[in-house]
Amino acid sequence: MKFLLFVLNLETKILTSMARSLISTGCRVSMLTMIFSLITFSSMMAQTSSTDGETLYLTRCNSCHQADGEGITGVFPPLNEVDWVTGDKGRLIRIILDGVMGEMQVGNTVYSGAMPPWKTFLNDQETAALLSYIRTAWDNNASAVTENEVKLVRKATAGRTQAWTAEELAAKENQGVPGAFSFILAPPDTSGSN
Repeated sequence: MKFLLFVLNLETKILTSMARSLISTGCRVSMLTMIFSLITFSSMMAQTSSTDGETLYLTRCNSCHQADGEGITGVFPPLNEVDWVTGDKGRLIRIILDGVMGEMQVGNTVYSGAMPPWKTFLNDQETAALLSYIRTAWDNNASAVTENEVKLVRKATAGRTQAWTAEELAAKENQGVPGAFSFILAPPDTSGSN
């Protein structure tokens, strides 16, 4: 019984924190966002110490982005064959660590919603495994994300307290992996489409 009370207390703290974060950024917490928060929490309850990217995806991302990575059109964006996933690693790491909110064009569809931050729930190794899986699953054929790349982005964005917007992620200073050669070699995303 004490364990159940602990879990319920933890759930309340997490949901409250997510709601405060969205409200502090000027967003109104819609019913969809609250439902998404509950789905996210239920997937977090299936915590695993595994660093298997597929297992992490299935227990944390699947409910929104679906097993096939195609998402739900107009609600949750796809992860399959989109530049947001297969393009700049630093941008993708930032999204996973701090979340994203507001309008975001993915392919020909504009999505407007919020994805919560995962930085307090996934360590660097788990984040790298999850992102490496997503970047190589389905029809994606992008390079893996390393634990060191996650560590460098986490350190560079440590003071961030709100979710990213698409506009912020398009800025040159928010692309690439700080301190890594990929930041110098990889051109910034200039497509503007996703």
